[in-house]
Amino acid sequence: MSGKFIHTLYSQKSGLDVAGVVKEVEKKNIRTGMVQLRFFHLQPPTEGKITQIKFNLEPWEAYDLYLRINKVFREGGKEKITHKFKTGDTEIVTSVTIEKWERNGKSGLGIAAGRDKDFISVPISQDNGSRFLYVGEFLKFLSTRQQFVETD
Repeated sequence: MSGKFIHTLYSQKSGLDVAGVVKEVEKKNIRTGMVQLRFFHLQPPTEGKITQIKFNLEPWEAYDLYLRINKVFREGGKEKITHKFKTGDTEIVTSVTIEKWERNGKSGLGIAAGRDKDFISVPISQDNGSRFLYVGEFLKFLSTRQQFVETD
């Protein structure tokens, strides 16, 4: 079977794609497996705002995120993974946050990505906790499926 492994989680105004992708290092002629989280708006955002945020994970990081999703689901609280990289003189910081929250008698779960002033949140109602956990299980699956290196 060939094809792309992908799972999409939708909320009312946003979504999250979890997919296996390949990172190519052309100078060394190497391809490695990665896991990509793509957060997106379902409606066009206001002018000057971004439409999506992509966050690439090494396979071990995908497994780590799976563990954090399960911990947050069971115990509550908030977990965060942050990536930093430089492009020229500019440092770009992107983070993914997983949380379980309770406010004003309501509760829910959420997965969000932030980069600079941009932020996309994918909220999930407490009743749909299985959808939250399934994202974790899919990350666990991809953490082993994407653990490869190919050369020519």
